[in-house]
Formats: sequence, C-alpha cells, structure tokens
Amino acid sequence: MDNGNETNSRHCRFLNAEYFPQLYETFTEAFSDYVYPFALTETQFRNHIALNAVDLDQTVGCIDNGKLVGFSLNGFGLWDGKETVYDAGTGVIPAVRRQGISDAMFEMMIPEFQEKGVKQCLLEVIKGNDGAIDLYKKLGFDTTRELALLQCDGEVLSAYEPPPDVEIREITEPDWALLSTFWDGYPSWQNSIDAVSRSFAMKKMSGAFIDGRCVGYVVYSSQFGRIAQIAVSFNYRNRGIGTRLLQQVQTDTAQGYSLQIINIDKGLSAAVSFFAERGFYERLSQYEMLLKFWVLPLTKGGGGERLEIGISPHE
Repeated sequence: MDNGNETNSRHCRFLNAEYFPQLYETFTEAFSDYVYPFALTETQFRNHIALNAVDLDQTVGCIDNGKLVGFSLNGFGLWDGKETVYDAGTGVIPAVRRQGISDAMFEMMIPEFQEKGVKQCLLEVIKGNDGAIDLYKKLGFDTTRELALLQCDGEVLSAYEPPPDVEIREITEPDWALLSTFWDGYPSWQNSIDAVSRSFAMKKMSGAFIDGRCVGYVVYSSQFGRIAQIAVSFNYRNRGIGTRLLQQVQTDTAQGYSLQIINIDKGLSAAVSFFAERGFYERLSQYEMLLKFWVLPLTKGGGGERLEIGISPHE
C-alpha cells in the first residue's frame, strides 16, 4: 500500500484509539462555532462513537506539525442492505479552514474503503452549512431526504384522551419484527434498529399495550427527552396512544430539558403534522446525503499539488 508523502508537515492518516484525547479536543474546537450549538462532554463523545459504530482505526485525521487539525469520524454497517461508511462528524478547526483539508481526507479514505468492499458513504449536514454542502456535492453526494429536529418546550398538547385500557410499561426485549410494521418510513442511521441496539443501555423503551398486545412504542434518552423512535400500529392511531407515549417521555425528562424528535423524515407529512398539533416546532433541518462508491473511479491520492497535503494512511 502506497503511504504517499510522509515528509509533508501537513498530512492525512488513519487514526487509532491512542488519538482519542487529541480527537476529542479537536472535535470540541471544530464544533465550537457550529451553525447549531454542539458541545459534548467526553462521556457523551464516547457514547456518540459507540452509537454510530465509529471505528477509530478507520477514522481519518489531518495532522499539521504534530497537531490534529481535522478529522472524519467513520462508522460502519449496513444501509439499505449495502456495506456503508457513515460520517458521524467531519470537522476542521477554525484556524485552518478553507485550505482543502476536508477534501484531502475524503480523497484519501474513499479509495481505501472502496478496496475493502464498502459501497457507499452516508452523512447528514445541517441546512445553512453551505460550505459543507458545497463540498459534499462536489464530491458526488446526492440528497436522499430532508430530516428535521423537532422540539417541544412546554407540555405536550393532547388532542385525544387515551383509551382507559392502555397500559404503559417498559420494553426490555423489543420484537423488532412487530414494531417495524408500525413505521411509515425508516429511521436515520443514528436512530436505526442497529443504533438503538448498540446504545440500548443508555436508552429507555416504553410500550403501549392493550389486552397484552403492544400497539405503540417509544425509544428515548431517559432524562434528556431525546426521542429516537416513536410509532403506533396503524389500527390504533387517532386514539391518543401516541400522545400518551409522549407524555410518558415527558414524565421521565429532567427539569430544564425539552422534548426533541431527532431526525424525522420531513416527507412523512402525517407524522410531522402529528407533532406540530402537540406543540412541537422545527428547531433545525438537515439533508441526508449519500455517495455511491461504485459510480466513482478507484483512484488514490489526496489531491496532490492541488491540496498541498500529503497522504500517509498508516504511519
């Protein structure tokens, strides 16, 4: 494997677990002025890595005179039945932006992942982050859908009274074959069944039961009010069950936190209307974007003289 130019003071390489302290520091600095406030404690950052199946050995960094100045956190799994790399966060510290660092990291890693059989790259980017959107379009990403973060700052508005025979209880062993039949669409990467399973110990799952049968459920971060999945069986909608599940989340949410629906597909108009009628508003919107590797030529390199960044994947 060609290690490229290792003499350049600024170069891209794959990282490993030893880089974690630098990676966390650079992550914090890179997102300090983000278009949407985004600050994580070290524990939250570790949880973010676990949730998104990030492999630090296949996460890319840009080193400038010994300092990590840019990174691309890469998670791996199946998406739409295809081997996929998920960009769980790409960032560059403010002092060295607009110098081709993100371009160089992608141009280094994509051929490497192609060789390993990965078929595509998935990511989300916030609307308004025009620099990142332009970069991804230039690299060949296409927008697959628009996602929204919805928030409710007050009490959940109730349009229906739940049936008196509805019982809310915790689910510890979800029957995904059943629960997925409640869906109108499919969740984003970080809210997928695989992601929920990876982070189940950090989440709570409540189900609505009638006569012992689950007719609705919600998965959320207890105390923080962040909802990953919520769905009600088609035959039991418009009966107050979804509202009752939201009220359960609100009961478990610590004071000072608002309820949030994370990454709902804006194309699901009935679901979006359901939340709007219960007091939710759109906090932000982002594009889900996909790059299919099989339409790209298998070429290596970090852009050569154009980017003036060396490539040393495995120092």
